[in-house]
Amino acid sequence: MALNGNTLGDAIKAAVDGVSDKTDRQAIFRAIGNAITTHITTNAVVAVASVSGVTTGAGVSGPGTGTVS
Repeated sequence: MALNGNTLGDAIKAAVDGVSDKTDRQAIFRAIGNAITTHITTNAVVAVASVSGVTTGAGVSGPGTGTVS
């Protein structure tokens, strides 16, 4: 699935609802940050338009381009 604002909003709401002490700002912001990170790492789709120039070897790549959706 691609990134989706409604899905992310629901995940953030659920994460904040899971914080027992609603006055604990650090816990709330960590919950929000973790929900965003999880949504991106789970749902982002990276479409690479070009991989020309990619070379073999550790940490070496070419001028690939792409988009995240």
